[in-house]
Amino acid sequence: MQFLDALFGKTQRSKFLVATALLGGSVFGLGGGCATPFYSTDNKILLHFPGATRRSDQIPGVLRPWERIKLIEEKGKKGAKAPAEEKDVLLLQISQEFEKATSPNVRRASVEAIAKISRNYSNPVAENIFRIALEDNELNIAVSAADGLGVYALDVKGGAAESRRLAAELLADKYKRLPFSIAAGSEEENRRRKDIRVTILRNLANFQEEDSPLVFETLELGLTGEKLDDGALQDASMRTLAEITGEKYGLDAERWVQFLAYKRGESSKPETPSITERAPKIDTALLK
Repeated sequence: MQFLDALFGKTQRSKFLVATALLGGSVFGLGGGCATPFYSTDNKILLHFPGATRRSDQIPGVLRPWERIKLIEEKGKKGAKAPAEEKDVLLLQISQEFEKATSPNVRRASVEAIAKISRNYSNPVAENIFRIALEDNELNIAVSAADGLGVYALDVKGGAAESRRLAAELLADKYKRLPFSIAAGSEEENRRRKDIRVTILRNLANFQEEDSPLVFETLELGLTGEKLDDGALQDASMRTLAEITGEKYGLDAERWVQFLAYKRGESSKPETPSITERAPKIDTALLK
């Protein structure tokens, strides 16, 4: 019984899946002479059946996408704590992986690993990859690039102030270059643009006005520009402004617009709303 449990597993589902694999592997092995593996596994018992190949075996000179991703992630973790010389080597290796990869998952893993290594470490390799990835047609890669820029050089050390300026301006430039007309594309394209914009607005919370005047300019676009029907851009802008400035205007868009005008010397500073004003409003219809 223990042997059967080890072979088939203890649950009905695992037994069914293993039995299916065994049946398929046996049929394949009989028909094709087992020239090509039918399934991969590291189970010592299943490896004895026809059509099985060891999952952990690497094909000489070839790395499968999941193997590449695992190696890239390991390099990212290692590079985050490595000395400068080692960071440079790892960044170059990962940037080459990004440039030659056809798999979106490999490219995204590369961007995220580069972000880990380059935090607090100014370097042109990371900046170049972020710039390229921000323009990628794959939404997840562009979003990962925006997130990477958001954490790039978070702590000002040495020449990091210039990196903060560059990161903020790359995000602001990407935001402004996206088409602003809802009629400019399909519903899917509008959703993609909104998702990237929201990501940019949220990541601007890691910057200050002194990093670049484009920080507040972009947040004002989020307050007054295209809302894409659901107000997500406006909401992201207000939350980021609250984090950057420490002002307590909550989700009052009009006061935030007035505050930004005040920063430019064009208006008086808006009054901070009272606790009562900031409290959630109860629809009077519910009280009738």
